[in-house]
Amino acid sequence: MEWQPTPYTAPLLVAALASFSFAAYALRNRSRGETPLVRSFVAVTVASGVWSLAYAAQLSATTLEASLLWNRLVWVGIAALAVAWPAFVFAYVGWTSWLRPGRIALLCAVPATVLGGVLLVGADALFYASPSLSATNGYLVLEYLPTPALLAFMTYSYAVNLFTFGVLGYAALARDGVFRRQAALLLAAGVAPMTVGVIGIAGVLGPAFVDLTPVTFAATSGLLGWVVFRHRLLDLSPIARDAVFSNLSDGVVVVDAAGRVVDLNQPARRLFPSAAVGCGVDEAFERAPAVTDLVTSTGGGDGVGSARAPGAKPDDDLRVTVDGGSDPRFLTVAAHSIAAAGGGHGVDGETGSTAGGTVLLFRDVTERETLQRRYRALIEKSPNVIAVCGADGLLRYVSPSIERLLGHTPAAIEGRPVIDLVHPDDRREAQRAFEQAFETDEQRSLDHRIVHADGNWRRFETTVERLFEDTEEVVITATDVTESRRYEQRLQVLNRVLRHDLKNDTNVIGGYADLLRDHVDGEGDEYLDVIDRKVETLTHLSDQAREIDVALHSDGTRAVIDLSGLVTRLCDMLESSFPDATVTVSTPDEAVVCADELLESAVRNVLENAVVHNDGDQPIVEAAVDPDGDGYRIAVADNGPGIPPVERSVFSEARETALEHASGLGLWLVHWIVTESGGELEIHTREPTGTLITMWFPTPDGAAAEGETTGESEGESEGEEAAEPEEETDDGPSSGRDPAAADTPSADRDL
Repeated sequence: MEWQPTPYTAPLLVAALASFSFAAYALRNRSRGETPLVRSFVAVTVASGVWSLAYAAQLSATTLEASLLWNRLVWVGIAALAVAWPAFVFAYVGWTSWLRPGRIALLCAVPATVLGGVLLVGADALFYASPSLSATNGYLVLEYLPTPALLAFMTYSYAVNLFTFGVLGYAALARDGVFRRQAALLLAAGVAPMTVGVIGIAGVLGPAFVDLTPVTFAATSGLLGWVVFRHRLLDLSPIARDAVFSNLSDGVVVVDAAGRVVDLNQPARRLFPSAAVGCGVDEAFERAPAVTDLVTSTGGGDGVGSARAPGAKPDDDLRVTVDGGSDPRFLTVAAHSIAAAGGGHGVDGETGSTAGGTVLLFRDVTERETLQRRYRALIEKSPNVIAVCGADGLLRYVSPSIERLLGHTPAAIEGRPVIDLVHPDDRREAQRAFEQAFETDEQRSLDHRIVHADGNWRRFETTVERLFEDTEEVVITATDVTESRRYEQRLQVLNRVLRHDLKNDTNVIGGYADLLRDHVDGEGDEYLDVIDRKVETLTHLSDQAREIDVALHSDGTRAVIDLSGLVTRLCDMLESSFPDATVTVSTPDEAVVCADELLESAVRNVLENAVVHNDGDQPIVEAAVDPDGDGYRIAVADNGPGIPPVERSVFSEARETALEHASGLGLWLVHWIVTESGGELEIHTREPTGTLITMWFPTPDGAAAEGETTGESEGESEGEEAAEPEEETDDGPSSGRDPAAADTPSADRDL
């Protein structure tokens, strides 16, 4: 076969060689990932190479048959490129939905139909009318008349190309840094061949029947090489960049081997306002110099650092503080090397360079760091000892407060068994609470002793609770109650001694007053009556103090109580004790409430105060029980002088006040019992004289009420007896005993 030289043969062969070289390079480096971008890039370069090589052969042929034969291969390249180019563009911009088999098949429909027709019947039968070889400028060129089918396919190809150019143009405008340059160069590499081809058809640049599109591939191959090797098209492709890079909440900065910032997203710009594409790392991270050191150590900057190999696990994240004046930011920084593999081309464009650059990932942990510091400060400054213990029974963390409370340093305690400092007599209970915290995931409480560094034992109230459901650790919170327990114990002893001495002394005074009645005249009886009333008042005060002690040390157990029966019974007792008083009572058949078991003491105090502190000749007391909302209200009214404001403040001001009468203690007792019952206490002044006291209590909650319905009280509860097992001795002579015997110190000191 004879061949003719043409001025287009060499450029076409150069274009074919460059295209096949790019394809070989991509295939050789496909170990980086069989991505759609790599596959479509290989398809584009192979199709361009086939088109260029076949068209060079067609132009060099000297017979019509040979030209038409090579033209069939030209159409193989044209049809393949009509599918590969849009697929490459879609892969580059991340339109992965267009790369699904169904849409790829749709994209192949027209080119595959054209190629099938060319291979079966030939291009001359479909696209060329009256084909012939004509001598033009000293060489033969295939001339023809275009058929409607050829015009339709060209229209389809131009429409698809224009759409892809629009996509690349938008990508170039929307992105910045290296990706903008990538998109711009790819756009130029796509627009140039089509533009030159259209101009060539008009005969402006040469013979009208010479297709300059594949000839232009020789020039655009340089652009393609620039974007592949200089801008690392196959390594730094913006796949789904808008969703993965730009919209990341974390800051991302890409630094090349020369220490220049080549790309960064918006969160990174907010963290480092001085960072911009093209600036050096020193300028970009001037507020965090440690980041510059990290870039250098991973192979960025001057490139002397030891870059991590691709796929290697990065080191632990660096923690840095970005100085923002009064608002510093706490960041973690992860550096990932993007060095080229083997003898490839780095981002600096030098063959064989292994320093490709670094990707920095910044995560803003300011909120987490602030919370951690706050919780750490709360634990370290806590007045309690807080510790974490593992399932092996060894302490893994102890708060610094242990040194202040027990004299031990945390370092000396951590790693030791949890019960190592516990008193030997309390260790079994402590060990059981520790084990049960793992078994039931419920909080366990215990009261035990822990040794101080000076050898003394301190008493602690401790709770043990599982730290998290999925961890084999418990958190221990120990509160030093040594002083409060000692103070409480002294108060209890003081209270018992005071009440014991008070009642004994009043008995002694009452006994001597009775003896004096036989030795004084009639005028002295008045003074003895005053003594008797004061003795009665002091005795009543001692009894109220005892009831308050029981109320304060009771467990606050609630019971279901019938107010109708309780109020009726207490009113009957009041009439018997005070015959001069007029007592009326009004209650429904039943008024069941849920209240403290000591409710009887509260109601009795209110009724007795209405008579005892009444200065009238005939005290009147009116008691009533009525329904009120979700409960019942007890109302007790009298015609007495009223309760002084100083005593009424005991519950309105929630503090102790000077008590001028025994009724003050009674109000304290009533207030505590009503409050513990979940009820409400109110005091109103009646006109023209008298007081109205109301107490409201809720009804039981159905199944929540577990106590027995009680209408009668059998005197003092078992709790009272347990709280005061040693009743005051009968040291007074009120029953005719010798007052001298009752006045001996041994008789009225029973601790």
